[in-house]
Amino acid sequence: MMIVVELWREARRHPLLLGASILLLLLVFATHLLQAIALAWSLAAFVGGDPAAALHGIGAILVIGVVRMLLSLAQGDAAARLGGAVRADLRGAAVVAALVPSRLHDPSLRDGSTRLALADGIDGTDAYVSKYIPAVAQLAVGSVVAVGLVAVLSPVAAACVALGVLLAVIGPLLWKRMLARRGSAHWDTYESLSGDLLEALRGMSTLRTLGDVPATRARLHGRSEALRRATERVMRSSLAETAITDLAVQAGVVAAAGLAVVSVMTGRPPAVEVYALLLLSSEAFRPVRELSRHWHAGFLGLTAVPGLAALGAFSRDAAPAGPEDDGGTPSRGDELRLSGVSYRYPGAERDVLSRVDLRAARGEVHAIAGPSGAGKSTLFDVILGFLPAASGAVELDGRALRPSDAAVVSQRPVLFAGTIRENVDLFGAGQEEAERACAAAGILDEIRALPGGFDAPVTEAGTSLSGGQRQRLALARALLTRRPVLLVDEPTSALDDEAASTVAETLDRVAAERIVLMISHRPEALARVADVHVLRDGVLSRSAS
Repeated sequence: MMIVVELWREARRHPLLLGASILLLLLVFATHLLQAIALAWSLAAFVGGDPAAALHGIGAILVIGVVRMLLSLAQGDAAARLGGAVRADLRGAAVVAALVPSRLHDPSLRDGSTRLALADGIDGTDAYVSKYIPAVAQLAVGSVVAVGLVAVLSPVAAACVALGVLLAVIGPLLWKRMLARRGSAHWDTYESLSGDLLEALRGMSTLRTLGDVPATRARLHGRSEALRRATERVMRSSLAETAITDLAVQAGVVAAAGLAVVSVMTGRPPAVEVYALLLLSSEAFRPVRELSRHWHAGFLGLTAVPGLAALGAFSRDAAPAGPEDDGGTPSRGDELRLSGVSYRYPGAERDVLSRVDLRAARGEVHAIAGPSGAGKSTLFDVILGFLPAASGAVELDGRALRPSDAAVVSQRPVLFAGTIRENVDLFGAGQEEAERACAAAGILDEIRALPGGFDAPVTEAGTSLSGGQRQRLALARALLTRRPVLLVDEPTSALDDEAASTVAETLDRVAAERIVLMISHRPEALARVADVHVLRDGVLSRSAS
Protein backbone atom coordinates (compact mmCIF):
# COMPACT_ATOMS: atom_id res chain seq x y z
CA MET A 1 0.00 0.00 0.00
CA MET A 2 1.45 3.35 -1.07
CA ILE A 3 -0.02 6.63 0.17
CA VAL A 4 0.59 9.57 -2.16
CA VAL A 5 -0.17 12.54 0.06
CA GLU A 6 -0.66 14.98 -2.82
CA LEU A 7 -3.36 12.87 -4.48
CA TRP A 8 -5.14 12.15 -1.21
CA ARG A 9 -5.21 15.89 -0.54
CA GLU A 10 -6.71 16.53 -3.98
CA ALA A 11 -9.36 13.84 -3.42
CA ARG A 12 -10.32 15.38 -0.06
CA ARG A 13 -11.18 18.61 -1.88
CA HIS A 14 -14.31 16.74 -3.04
CA PRO A 15 -15.59 15.16 0.21
CA LEU A 16 -19.05 14.24 -1.07
CA LEU A 17 -17.75 12.37 -4.11
CA LEU A 18 -14.96 10.75 -2.10
CA GLY A 19 -17.32 9.71 0.69
CA ALA A 20 -19.89 8.33 -1.76
CA SER A 21 -17.24 6.37 -3.64
CA ILE A 22 -15.86 4.80 -0.44
CA LEU A 23 -19.25 4.09 1.14
CA LEU A 24 -20.64 2.47 -2.00
CA LEU A 25 -17.51 0.32 -2.38
CA LEU A 26 -17.87 -0.86 1.21
CA LEU A 27 -21.50 -1.74 0.52
CA VAL A 28 -20.41 -3.69 -2.56
CA PHE A 29 -17.93 -5.58 -0.39
CA ALA A 30 -20.66 -6.23 2.16
CA THR A 31 -22.69 -7.96 -0.56
CA HIS A 32 -19.74 -10.31 -1.15
CA LEU A 33 -19.73 -11.24 2.54
CA LEU A 34 -23.49 -11.76 2.56
CA GLN A 35 -23.29 -13.83 -0.58
CA ALA A 36 -20.57 -15.98 0.98
CA ILE A 37 -22.82 -16.65 3.99
CA ALA A 38 -25.79 -17.39 1.72
CA LEU A 39 -23.69 -19.77 -0.35
CA ALA A 40 -22.46 -21.52 2.79
CA TRP A 41 -26.07 -21.91 3.92
CA SER A 42 -27.11 -23.36 0.55
CA LEU A 43 -24.21 -25.84 0.43
CA ALA A 44 -24.87 -26.99 3.98
CA ALA A 45 -28.58 -27.40 3.23
CA PHE A 46 -27.85 -29.34 0.06
CA VAL A 47 -25.40 -31.68 1.84
CA GLY A 48 -27.84 -32.05 4.72
CA GLY A 49 -30.66 -33.07 2.36
CA ASP A 50 -32.81 -29.93 2.76
CA PRO A 51 -33.58 -28.78 -0.81
CA ALA A 52 -36.08 -26.11 0.28
CA ALA A 53 -33.49 -24.35 2.43
CA ALA A 54 -30.97 -24.72 -0.40
CA LEU A 55 -33.36 -23.03 -2.85
CA HIS A 56 -33.95 -20.22 -0.38
CA GLY A 57 -30.20 -19.73 -0.17
CA ILE A 58 -29.87 -19.68 -3.95
CA GLY A 59 -32.66 -17.09 -4.14
CA ALA A 60 -30.82 -14.93 -1.62
CA ILE A 61 -27.64 -15.26 -3.67
CA LEU A 62 -29.45 -14.03 -6.79
CA VAL A 63 -31.02 -11.08 -4.97
CA ILE A 64 -27.68 -10.11 -3.45
CA GLY A 65 -26.10 -10.34 -6.92
CA VAL A 66 -28.65 -7.90 -8.36
CA VAL A 67 -28.13 -5.49 -5.45
CA ARG A 68 -24.36 -5.68 -5.94
CA MET A 69 -24.71 -4.91 -9.63
CA LEU A 70 -26.73 -1.76 -8.87
CA LEU A 71 -24.32 -0.69 -6.12
CA SER A 72 -21.35 -1.30 -8.43
CA LEU A 73 -22.87 0.91 -11.12
CA ALA A 74 -23.48 3.69 -8.60
CA GLN A 75 -19.99 3.31 -7.15
CA GLY A 76 -18.41 3.39 -10.60
CA ASP A 77 -20.27 6.59 -11.42
CA ALA A 78 -19.21 8.28 -8.16
CA ALA A 79 -15.60 7.16 -8.63
CA ALA A 80 -15.52 8.40 -12.23
CA ARG A 81 -16.87 11.79 -11.19
CA LEU A 82 -14.32 11.99 -8.38
CA GLY A 83 -11.48 11.20 -10.78
CA GLY A 84 -12.79 13.70 -13.33
CA ALA A 85 -13.08 16.45 -10.72
CA VAL A 86 -9.52 15.87 -9.49
CA ARG A 87 -8.16 15.82 -13.04
CA ALA A 88 -9.91 19.10 -13.81
CA ASP A 89 -8.48 20.66 -10.63
CA LEU A 90 -4.97 19.45 -11.39
CA ARG A 91 -5.06 20.54 -15.02
CA GLY A 92 -6.42 23.98 -14.12
CA ALA A 93 -3.79 24.52 -11.43
CA ALA A 94 -1.01 23.24 -13.69
CA VAL A 95 -1.97 25.52 -16.58
CA VAL A 96 -2.06 28.55 -14.26
CA ALA A 97 1.28 27.57 -12.71
CA ALA A 98 2.82 27.13 -16.17
CA LEU A 99 2.17 30.83 -16.88
CA VAL A 100 4.33 32.19 -14.07
CA PRO A 101 7.37 34.20 -15.27
CA SER A 102 9.90 31.74 -13.89
CA ARG A 103 8.51 28.99 -16.16
CA LEU A 104 7.76 31.11 -19.21
CA HIS A 105 11.40 32.19 -19.35
CA ASP A 106 13.09 28.98 -18.17
CA PRO A 107 15.26 27.68 -21.06
CA SER A 108 15.55 24.22 -19.48
CA LEU A 109 11.82 23.49 -19.82
CA ARG A 110 10.59 21.63 -22.88
CA ASP A 111 7.14 21.90 -24.40
CA GLY A 112 6.96 18.14 -24.95
CA SER A 113 7.58 17.39 -21.28
CA THR A 114 5.01 19.97 -20.18
CA ARG A 115 2.46 18.59 -22.65
CA LEU A 116 3.08 15.06 -21.40
CA ALA A 117 2.57 16.09 -17.77
CA LEU A 118 -0.60 18.05 -18.58
CA ALA A 119 -2.07 15.22 -20.64
CA ASP A 120 -0.84 11.70 -19.85
CA GLY A 121 0.48 12.57 -16.38
CA ILE A 122 -2.74 14.09 -15.08
CA ASP A 123 -4.94 11.51 -16.83
CA GLY A 124 -2.79 8.79 -15.27
CA THR A 125 -3.72 9.93 -11.75
CA ASP A 126 -7.35 8.96 -12.36
CA ALA A 127 -6.90 5.28 -11.51
CA TYR A 128 -5.23 6.11 -8.19
CA VAL A 129 -7.85 8.67 -7.17
CA SER A 130 -10.97 6.90 -8.38
CA LYS A 131 -9.94 3.29 -7.71
CA TYR A 132 -6.94 2.99 -5.40
CA ILE A 133 -8.01 5.44 -2.69
CA PRO A 134 -11.46 3.80 -2.20
CA ALA A 135 -9.73 0.40 -2.29
CA VAL A 136 -7.46 1.47 0.60
CA ALA A 137 -10.56 2.31 2.64
CA GLN A 138 -12.08 -1.03 1.66
CA LEU A 139 -8.96 -2.81 2.87
CA ALA A 140 -8.89 -0.90 6.16
CA VAL A 141 -12.56 -1.59 6.91
CA GLY A 142 -13.62 -4.57 4.82
CA SER A 143 -10.79 -6.95 5.68
CA VAL A 144 -11.17 -6.18 9.39
CA VAL A 145 -14.88 -6.97 9.21
CA ALA A 146 -14.23 -10.19 7.29
CA VAL A 147 -11.56 -11.30 9.77
CA GLY A 148 -13.99 -10.51 12.60
CA LEU A 149 -16.63 -12.77 11.06
CA VAL A 150 -14.05 -15.54 10.67
CA ALA A 151 -13.07 -15.05 14.33
CA VAL A 152 -16.67 -15.78 15.35
CA LEU A 153 -16.33 -19.18 13.71
CA SER A 154 -12.69 -19.91 14.54
CA PRO A 155 -10.29 -17.59 16.37
CA VAL A 156 -7.30 -19.62 15.21
CA ALA A 157 -8.37 -19.41 11.57
CA ALA A 158 -8.96 -15.69 12.00
CA ALA A 159 -5.42 -15.26 13.31
CA CYS A 160 -4.05 -17.08 10.26
CA VAL A 161 -6.14 -14.97 7.89
CA ALA A 162 -5.15 -11.74 9.67
CA LEU A 163 -1.47 -12.69 9.43
CA GLY A 164 -1.89 -13.41 5.73
CA VAL A 165 -3.56 -10.04 5.13
CA LEU A 166 -0.76 -8.24 6.98
CA LEU A 167 1.91 -10.07 5.00
CA ALA A 168 0.08 -9.37 1.73
CA VAL A 169 0.02 -5.65 2.56
CA ILE A 170 3.37 -5.14 4.28
CA GLY A 171 5.45 -7.64 2.31
CA PRO A 172 5.26 -5.86 -1.06
CA LEU A 173 6.02 -2.41 0.44
CA LEU A 174 9.76 -2.78 -0.03
CA TRP A 175 9.21 -3.88 -3.59
CA LYS A 176 6.85 -0.97 -4.18
CA ARG A 177 9.47 1.47 -2.96
CA MET A 178 11.88 0.00 -5.47
CA LEU A 179 9.12 0.12 -8.06
CA ALA A 180 8.50 3.78 -7.29
CA ARG A 181 12.19 4.62 -7.81
CA ARG A 182 12.27 2.74 -11.09
CA GLY A 183 8.96 4.34 -12.05
CA SER A 184 10.48 7.79 -11.58
CA ALA A 185 13.28 6.88 -13.96
CA HIS A 186 10.67 5.44 -16.34
CA TRP A 187 8.71 8.73 -16.34
CA ASP A 188 11.89 10.77 -16.90
CA THR A 189 12.67 8.64 -19.93
CA TYR A 190 9.09 9.01 -21.15
CA GLU A 191 9.34 12.81 -20.77
CA SER A 192 12.60 12.95 -22.73
CA LEU A 193 11.13 10.95 -25.60
CA SER A 194 8.00 13.13 -25.65
CA GLY A 195 10.09 16.32 -25.74
CA ASP A 196 12.33 15.07 -28.57
CA LEU A 197 9.36 13.79 -30.58
CA LEU A 198 7.38 17.04 -30.35
CA GLU A 199 10.42 19.12 -31.31
CA ALA A 200 11.16 16.82 -34.25
CA LEU A 201 7.58 17.07 -35.53
CA ARG A 202 7.58 20.85 -35.21
CA GLY A 203 10.90 21.23 -36.97
CA MET A 204 10.55 18.50 -39.58
CA SER A 205 10.86 20.90 -42.53
CA THR A 206 14.00 22.47 -41.05
CA LEU A 207 15.48 19.05 -40.25
CA ARG A 208 14.95 17.97 -43.85
CA THR A 209 16.48 21.17 -45.19
CA LEU A 210 19.55 20.75 -42.99
CA GLY A 211 19.82 17.02 -43.71
CA ASP A 212 19.54 16.15 -40.03
CA VAL A 213 16.71 13.62 -40.35
CA PRO A 214 18.97 10.52 -39.93
CA ALA A 215 20.56 11.94 -36.76
CA THR A 216 17.13 12.85 -35.38
CA ARG A 217 15.85 9.38 -36.21
CA ALA A 218 18.80 7.83 -34.38
CA ARG A 219 18.21 10.06 -31.36
CA LEU A 220 14.52 9.11 -31.21
CA HIS A 221 15.46 5.44 -31.58
CA GLY A 222 17.84 5.79 -28.63
CA ARG A 223 15.13 7.42 -26.53
CA SER A 224 12.66 4.67 -27.49
CA GLU A 225 15.13 1.94 -26.51
CA ALA A 226 15.77 3.65 -23.18
CA LEU A 227 12.03 3.76 -22.54
CA ARG A 228 11.68 0.09 -23.46
CA ARG A 229 14.44 -0.90 -21.03
CA ALA A 230 12.96 1.25 -18.26
CA THR A 231 9.53 -0.30 -18.89
CA GLU A 232 10.96 -3.82 -18.69
CA ARG A 233 12.68 -3.04 -15.38
CA VAL A 234 9.42 -1.73 -13.96
CA MET A 235 7.52 -4.82 -15.17
CA ARG A 236 10.05 -7.19 -13.59
CA SER A 237 9.75 -5.45 -10.22
CA SER A 238 5.97 -5.38 -10.58
CA LEU A 239 5.80 -9.13 -11.21
CA ALA A 240 7.89 -9.80 -8.10
CA GLU A 241 5.56 -7.63 -6.00
CA THR A 242 2.54 -9.49 -7.40
CA ALA A 243 4.14 -12.83 -6.54
CA ILE A 244 4.68 -11.77 -2.91
CA THR A 245 1.06 -10.64 -2.59
CA ASP A 246 -0.30 -13.85 -4.15
CA LEU A 247 1.92 -16.01 -1.92
CA ALA A 248 0.61 -14.31 1.22
CA VAL A 249 -2.99 -14.56 0.02
CA GLN A 250 -2.75 -18.23 -0.86
CA ALA A 251 -0.94 -19.06 2.38
CA GLY A 252 -3.70 -17.41 4.43
CA VAL A 253 -6.47 -19.19 2.54
CA VAL A 254 -4.72 -22.58 2.70
CA ALA A 255 -4.18 -22.21 6.45
CA ALA A 256 -7.86 -21.42 7.01
CA ALA A 257 -8.88 -24.29 4.75
CA GLY A 258 -6.62 -26.66 6.65
CA LEU A 259 -8.23 -25.70 9.93
CA ALA A 260 -11.68 -26.22 8.40
CA VAL A 261 -10.67 -29.70 7.18
CA VAL A 262 -9.37 -30.57 10.63
CA SER A 263 -12.69 -29.43 12.13
CA VAL A 264 -14.62 -31.65 9.75
CA MET A 265 -12.39 -34.64 10.49
CA THR A 266 -13.02 -34.25 14.20
CA GLY A 267 -16.73 -33.83 13.63
CA ARG A 268 -16.84 -30.16 14.60
CA PRO A 269 -18.43 -27.73 13.83
CA PRO A 270 -21.67 -28.01 11.82
CA ALA A 271 -21.33 -27.99 8.03
CA VAL A 272 -22.67 -24.46 7.50
CA GLU A 273 -19.93 -23.01 9.68
CA VAL A 274 -17.24 -24.97 7.82
CA TYR A 275 -18.39 -23.62 4.47
CA ALA A 276 -18.72 -20.13 5.89
CA LEU A 277 -15.21 -20.35 7.32
CA LEU A 278 -13.77 -21.27 3.91
CA LEU A 279 -15.70 -18.65 1.95
CA LEU A 280 -15.25 -15.78 4.41
CA SER A 281 -11.52 -16.50 4.68
CA SER A 282 -11.25 -16.07 0.92
CA GLU A 283 -13.35 -12.89 0.98
CA ALA A 284 -11.04 -11.36 3.59
CA PHE A 285 -8.36 -11.20 0.88
CA ARG A 286 -10.59 -9.65 -1.79
CA PRO A 287 -9.65 -6.07 -0.76
CA VAL A 288 -5.97 -7.01 -0.97
CA ARG A 289 -6.34 -8.37 -4.49
CA GLU A 290 -8.32 -5.34 -5.64
CA LEU A 291 -5.81 -2.95 -4.06
CA SER A 292 -2.96 -4.66 -5.92
CA ARG A 293 -4.88 -4.55 -9.20
CA HIS A 294 -5.68 -0.84 -8.91
CA TRP A 295 -2.09 -0.08 -7.91
CA HIS A 296 -0.79 -1.45 -11.20
CA ALA A 297 -3.53 0.30 -13.18
CA GLY A 298 -2.59 3.67 -11.69
CA PHE A 299 1.16 3.21 -11.68
CA LEU A 300 1.85 5.54 -14.66
CA GLY A 301 0.06 8.38 -12.94
CA LEU A 302 2.04 7.82 -9.74
CA THR A 303 5.34 8.08 -11.58
CA ALA A 304 4.17 11.45 -12.93
CA VAL A 305 3.50 12.93 -9.47
CA PRO A 306 7.01 14.43 -9.01
CA GLY A 307 6.78 16.06 -12.44
CA LEU A 308 3.30 17.38 -11.70
CA ALA A 309 4.52 18.77 -8.38
CA ALA A 310 7.40 20.51 -10.14
CA LEU A 311 4.94 21.92 -12.65
CA GLY A 312 2.80 23.32 -9.82
CA ALA A 313 -0.28 21.13 -10.32
CA PHE A 314 -0.68 20.64 -6.55
CA SER A 315 -0.28 24.30 -5.68
CA ARG A 316 -3.31 26.53 -5.36
CA ASP A 317 -1.44 29.77 -4.79
CA ALA A 318 0.52 29.84 -8.03
CA ALA A 319 -0.62 32.52 -10.43
CA PRO A 320 0.93 34.81 -12.97
CA ALA A 321 2.38 37.96 -11.48
CA GLY A 322 0.10 40.95 -11.78
CA PRO A 323 -2.75 42.76 -10.08
CA GLU A 324 -5.82 40.92 -8.90
CA ASP A 325 -8.53 40.34 -11.47
CA ASP A 326 -12.11 40.83 -10.35
CA GLY A 327 -13.40 38.77 -13.28
CA GLY A 328 -15.84 41.47 -14.35
CA THR A 329 -16.49 42.68 -17.87
CA PRO A 330 -13.59 44.89 -18.99
CA SER A 331 -14.48 48.55 -19.36
CA ARG A 332 -13.71 50.78 -22.32
CA GLY A 333 -10.21 52.19 -21.76
CA ASP A 334 -9.09 55.68 -22.71
CA GLU A 335 -5.41 55.73 -21.76
CA LEU A 336 -2.66 53.21 -21.08
CA ARG A 337 0.24 54.72 -19.16
CA LEU A 338 3.64 53.28 -18.25
CA SER A 339 5.53 55.26 -15.62
CA GLY A 340 9.19 54.55 -14.83
CA VAL A 341 8.97 50.84 -15.72
CA SER A 342 12.24 48.93 -15.33
CA TYR A 343 13.11 45.26 -15.64
CA ARG A 344 16.31 43.22 -15.46
CA TYR A 345 16.54 39.49 -16.18
CA PRO A 346 18.01 37.42 -13.33
CA GLY A 347 21.81 37.31 -13.67
CA ALA A 348 21.93 40.13 -16.23
CA GLU A 349 24.38 43.00 -15.74
CA ARG A 350 22.01 45.78 -16.81
CA ASP A 351 18.33 46.56 -17.19
CA VAL A 352 16.66 45.48 -20.39
CA LEU A 353 14.06 48.17 -19.64
CA SER A 354 15.19 51.33 -17.90
CA ARG A 355 12.58 53.74 -16.51
CA VAL A 356 10.29 53.42 -19.51
CA ASP A 357 7.55 56.05 -19.83
CA LEU A 358 4.75 55.70 -22.37
CA ARG A 359 1.30 57.12 -22.94
CA ALA A 360 -1.02 55.36 -25.41
CA ALA A 361 -4.55 56.69 -25.91
CA ARG A 362 -7.56 55.24 -27.69
CA GLY A 363 -8.16 56.56 -31.20
CA GLU A 364 -4.88 55.77 -32.98
CA VAL A 365 -2.28 53.05 -33.35
CA HIS A 366 0.84 53.44 -31.20
CA ALA A 367 4.03 51.67 -32.25
CA ILE A 368 7.25 50.61 -30.59
CA ALA A 369 10.22 50.06 -32.88
CA GLY A 370 13.81 49.14 -32.23
CA PRO A 371 16.52 46.66 -33.17
CA SER A 372 16.15 42.95 -32.50
CA GLY A 373 16.89 42.16 -28.87
CA ALA A 374 16.17 45.69 -27.68
CA GLY A 375 13.49 44.47 -25.24
CA LYS A 376 10.28 45.12 -27.18
CA SER A 377 8.77 41.70 -26.40
CA THR A 378 9.98 41.99 -22.80
CA LEU A 379 8.03 45.25 -22.53
CA PHE A 380 4.89 43.44 -23.69
CA ASP A 381 5.52 40.68 -21.12
CA VAL A 382 5.71 43.31 -18.38
CA ILE A 383 2.50 44.98 -19.58
CA LEU A 384 0.73 41.61 -19.65
CA GLY A 385 2.00 40.76 -16.16
CA PHE A 386 4.08 37.79 -17.31
CA LEU A 387 7.16 39.55 -15.91
CA PRO A 388 7.10 41.64 -12.72
CA ALA A 389 8.43 45.15 -13.19
CA ALA A 390 11.35 45.93 -10.87
CA SER A 391 10.00 49.46 -10.54
CA GLY A 392 7.34 51.70 -12.01
CA ALA A 393 3.68 51.13 -12.80
CA VAL A 394 1.45 50.03 -15.68
CA GLU A 395 -1.96 51.70 -15.44
CA LEU A 396 -5.18 51.91 -17.42
CA ASP A 397 -7.22 55.03 -16.77
CA GLY A 398 -5.40 55.67 -13.51
CA ARG A 399 -5.67 52.15 -12.02
CA ALA A 400 -3.39 49.11 -12.24
CA LEU A 401 -3.76 47.21 -15.50
CA ARG A 402 -5.43 43.84 -14.91
CA PRO A 403 -4.88 40.62 -16.90
CA SER A 404 -8.46 40.88 -18.20
CA ASP A 405 -7.78 44.36 -19.63
CA ALA A 406 -5.40 43.29 -22.40
CA ALA A 407 -5.66 41.01 -25.43
CA VAL A 408 -2.60 40.07 -27.46
CA VAL A 409 -1.97 39.04 -31.06
CA SER A 410 1.44 37.39 -31.17
CA GLN A 411 3.93 37.38 -34.01
CA ARG A 412 3.15 33.72 -34.67
CA PRO A 413 -0.54 33.21 -33.80
CA VAL A 414 -1.53 29.85 -32.35
CA LEU A 415 -4.33 28.13 -34.26
CA PHE A 416 -5.70 24.72 -33.40
CA ALA A 417 -6.85 21.78 -35.46
CA GLY A 418 -10.60 22.24 -35.77
CA THR A 419 -12.83 24.73 -37.58
CA ILE A 420 -12.67 28.46 -38.19
CA ARG A 421 -15.44 28.91 -35.62
CA GLU A 422 -13.62 26.88 -32.96
CA ASN A 423 -10.48 28.96 -33.47
CA VAL A 424 -12.19 32.35 -33.43
CA ASP A 425 -15.05 32.03 -30.95
CA LEU A 426 -13.32 30.59 -27.90
CA PHE A 427 -15.66 32.45 -25.57
CA GLY A 428 -19.11 31.41 -26.85
CA ALA A 429 -19.94 34.87 -28.15
CA GLY A 430 -22.20 33.50 -30.90
CA GLN A 431 -22.42 33.76 -34.67
CA GLU A 432 -23.38 37.43 -34.86
CA GLU A 433 -20.56 38.61 -32.61
CA ALA A 434 -18.06 36.36 -34.39
CA GLU A 435 -19.05 37.79 -37.77
CA ARG A 436 -18.76 41.33 -36.45
CA ALA A 437 -15.26 40.66 -35.08
CA CYS A 438 -14.15 38.98 -38.31
CA ALA A 439 -15.52 41.90 -40.32
CA ALA A 440 -13.56 44.33 -38.15
CA ALA A 441 -10.46 42.20 -38.68
CA GLY A 442 -10.99 42.21 -42.45
CA ILE A 443 -11.32 38.43 -42.77
CA LEU A 444 -15.11 37.88 -42.95
CA ASP A 445 -15.40 37.84 -46.75
CA GLU A 446 -12.59 35.31 -47.05
CA ILE A 447 -14.20 33.06 -44.43
CA ARG A 448 -17.50 33.14 -46.29
CA ALA A 449 -15.68 32.23 -49.52
CA LEU A 450 -14.28 29.05 -47.95
CA PRO A 451 -16.24 25.78 -48.37
CA GLY A 452 -18.19 25.50 -45.15
CA GLY A 453 -17.62 29.10 -44.09
CA PHE A 454 -17.10 29.26 -40.34
CA ASP A 455 -17.22 25.45 -40.25
CA ALA A 456 -14.33 25.16 -42.71
CA PRO A 457 -11.57 22.94 -41.30
CA VAL A 458 -8.28 24.37 -40.06
CA THR A 459 -5.20 22.18 -39.87
CA GLU A 460 -2.96 22.10 -36.83
CA ALA A 461 -0.99 25.37 -36.45
CA GLY A 462 -3.19 26.87 -39.18
CA THR A 463 -0.99 25.64 -42.04
CA SER A 464 -4.05 25.42 -44.32
CA LEU A 465 -4.31 29.24 -44.17
CA SER A 466 -2.02 31.98 -45.42
CA GLY A 467 0.06 34.05 -43.02
CA GLY A 468 -2.23 37.05 -43.44
CA GLN A 469 -5.33 34.95 -42.79
CA ARG A 470 -3.80 33.53 -39.61
CA GLN A 471 -2.92 37.01 -38.37
CA ARG A 472 -6.41 38.37 -39.03
CA LEU A 473 -8.14 35.35 -37.49
CA ALA A 474 -6.02 35.87 -34.39
CA LEU A 475 -6.97 39.54 -34.45
CA ALA A 476 -10.68 38.66 -34.71
CA ARG A 477 -10.26 36.27 -31.78
CA ALA A 478 -8.64 39.04 -29.73
CA LEU A 479 -11.45 41.45 -30.63
CA LEU A 480 -14.05 39.01 -29.33
CA THR A 481 -12.52 39.32 -25.85
CA ARG A 482 -13.82 42.93 -25.76
CA ARG A 483 -10.72 44.00 -23.88
CA PRO A 484 -9.82 47.69 -23.98
CA VAL A 485 -6.11 47.19 -24.69
CA LEU A 486 -4.84 45.34 -27.77
CA LEU A 487 -1.16 44.41 -27.94
CA VAL A 488 0.06 43.37 -31.39
CA ASP A 489 3.51 41.85 -31.80
CA GLU A 490 5.05 42.17 -35.30
CA PRO A 491 1.71 41.73 -37.10
CA THR A 492 3.18 42.06 -40.60
CA SER A 493 6.58 40.41 -40.20
CA ALA A 494 5.69 37.28 -42.20
CA LEU A 495 3.29 38.89 -44.69
CA ASP A 496 3.66 40.19 -48.24
CA ASP A 497 3.04 43.86 -48.92
CA GLU A 498 -0.64 43.42 -49.82
CA ALA A 499 -1.46 41.33 -46.76
CA ALA A 500 0.56 43.68 -44.55
CA SER A 501 -1.39 46.64 -45.86
CA THR A 502 -4.68 44.85 -45.11
CA VAL A 503 -3.64 44.13 -41.52
CA ALA A 504 -2.47 47.72 -41.04
CA GLU A 505 -5.80 49.06 -42.27
CA THR A 506 -7.57 46.69 -39.88
CA LEU A 507 -5.55 47.99 -36.93
CA ASP A 508 -6.47 51.56 -37.90
CA ARG A 509 -10.17 50.65 -37.72
CA VAL A 510 -9.78 48.77 -34.45
CA ALA A 511 -7.96 51.71 -32.83
CA ALA A 512 -11.17 53.75 -32.95
CA GLU A 513 -12.56 51.65 -30.08
CA ARG A 514 -9.46 50.28 -28.35
CA ILE A 515 -5.99 51.23 -27.26
CA VAL A 516 -3.73 49.58 -29.84
CA LEU A 517 -0.02 49.19 -29.09
CA MET A 518 2.05 47.55 -31.81
CA ILE A 519 5.60 46.23 -32.02
CA SER A 520 7.10 46.44 -35.48
CA HIS A 521 10.34 47.11 -37.28
CA ARG A 522 9.03 47.14 -40.86
CA PRO A 523 9.16 50.66 -42.33
CA GLU A 524 5.98 50.12 -44.36
CA ALA A 525 4.07 49.18 -41.18
CA LEU A 526 5.44 52.15 -39.26
CA ALA A 527 4.75 54.57 -42.11
CA ARG A 528 1.02 54.51 -41.31
CA VAL A 529 1.58 55.21 -37.59
CA ALA A 530 1.84 58.75 -36.28
CA ASP A 531 2.93 57.89 -32.73
CA VAL A 532 6.15 55.83 -32.96
CA HIS A 533 8.55 55.23 -30.07
CA VAL A 534 11.98 53.62 -30.37
CA LEU A 535 13.39 51.28 -27.74
CA ARG A 536 17.20 51.12 -27.68
CA ASP A 537 19.54 50.08 -24.85
CA GLY A 538 16.56 49.84 -22.50
CA VAL A 539 15.49 53.44 -23.07
CA LEU A 540 12.23 54.33 -24.84
CA SER A 541 12.09 57.61 -26.73
CA ARG A 542 9.76 59.15 -29.27
CA SER A 543 10.85 58.71 -32.90
CA ALA A 544 12.09 61.89 -34.54
CA SER A 545 10.63 60.93 -37.92
